Amino acid sequence: MSWLDAARRSVRGRLALSLVVSAVMVLTLSFIALHLVIRGELYRHLDADLAVKMQGIAEYAAANPGSEQVTEFMPEFRTRTHEDYFQIWDGQGRSLARSDSSAGRDLTLPSSVVGSPTYHDLALPDGHRGRAVSQSYALPGGDVRGTLTVVAAEEIENLERLESRIHFMLLFVALATTVALLLIARYSILRGLEPVDTLARSLERVDPDDPQARLDTGPLPSELQPVAASFSALLTRLLEALEREKRYARNVAHELRNPLAEMRLLADVGASSSDPEVARAAMREIGATSAEMEQIVEALMALTRYEAGLESPQPEPVDLSAELRRQARTMGPAADHHALVISLDLPDEAWVYTDSALVQRLLANLLGNAISHAPRGSTVRVTMNPDGDVSLANPAPHLEARDVPRLGERFFRVGNGDRGSHAGLGLSLAAAIAKILRLRFGLALRDDGHLVASIRGFQTLAQSIGTAGPTGRNWP
Repeated sequence: MSWLDAARRSVRGRLALSLVVSAVMVLTLSFIALHLVIRGELYRHLDADLAVKMQGIAEYAAANPGSEQVTEFMPEFRTRTHEDYFQIWDGQGRSLARSDSSAGRDLTLPSSVVGSPTYHDLALPDGHRGRAVSQSYALPGGDVRGTLTVVAAEEIENLERLESRIHFMLLFVALATTVALLLIARYSILRGLEPVDTLARSLERVDPDDPQARLDTGPLPSELQPVAASFSALLTRLLEALEREKRYARNVAHELRNPLAEMRLLADVGASSSDPEVARAAMREIGATSAEMEQIVEALMALTRYEAGLESPQPEPVDLSAELRRQARTMGPAADHHALVISLDLPDEAWVYTDSALVQRLLANLLGNAISHAPRGSTVRVTMNPDGDVSLANPAPHLEARDVPRLGERFFRVGNGDRGSHAGLGLSLAAAIAKILRLRFGLALRDDGHLVASIRGFQTLAQSIGTAGPTGRNWP
């Protein structure tokens, strides 16, 4: 792999390469622009000086016919080592005068236009390079010379050496600037991308086995904050999903262990007995235990789906009073089996705007939990106020005040004098559903020993229509 390919595979390499290429292009264009500006300015001043000299020579020669040679003795042209030259021709192309610096050699006779100066480069009599300006001047009608063609020239080798030195200085400055830009770019890139390295190290330190692991982003620039936030949210969701899977596996293994052992024992008893009635009783018990296991698995799966957000509410008008009465009728056989009375104190109608399926499961879990753990012969009381707040109360002599905060924990077991311990899934599932529906779910132990489960925060249909309408509530 070449260094260019390696640079393209790296963010730092790409930034450095783009900065270097951009700097070289900018400096190159700047060098060319400065070269043109400096050269044009130098030659502009030179041409202006030559034009002044040519004008002075022409004016004197035009005013002194036959004495043009006197111009040879002008101070700037008297020495042969001088760098200034001139020559005058008449209309027939005869040389009338030349500078003493020409040493008797002619300058090149140009094709000049009357009234228009012409600038051009030429070879001087001494072989050096020069810059010249030429122009033809019309003389009065009685002048036998007809016209005067004047050329003024100056050696430019010193000027070219100056230009070369300026170019060298510019090139040196450009190279020094490029080196400085490379060093600045390297420092800036390393320092600017340091938050990316910090974020990468933070990602490496995240322990996927730790459910409390969080991405430590630290102070990040504004450009990386959305990336870090997305990474953090994604990491949190992944860790929560892993934790749900682990929790589900632990819960299933924990809760199914006893029913499975009970089923195996019943199967052994039925298989070892020769009495058909004992075998049939064992099979009935096995069926009941299987049904209990199925309910446990369904409850666990539903709870996991709710926590994962796989099921979202679909709000619609629901008569909460009618739903409570329907649940009471459904739970009637279970209440009769335990010699319980379900007392309902409900308004005739209580319309709320909620998800009917979820609220049905919520009420079923709470009423089923109360029936399962109330002492035999007691009463489960269900009440609702005009605002739609629901309360379910049942005697709980086996509970203590310190147990109430833990009732929502899965598989938290409390001794029950009549029917032993319970799995603790009903209240956990109810709390999860209430959270999804944005309801306030609470448990309290009254002084008379009754456990009260309350649900508050239902949006009544009148409130929904009177404020934002049935679709005005933002559901997750």
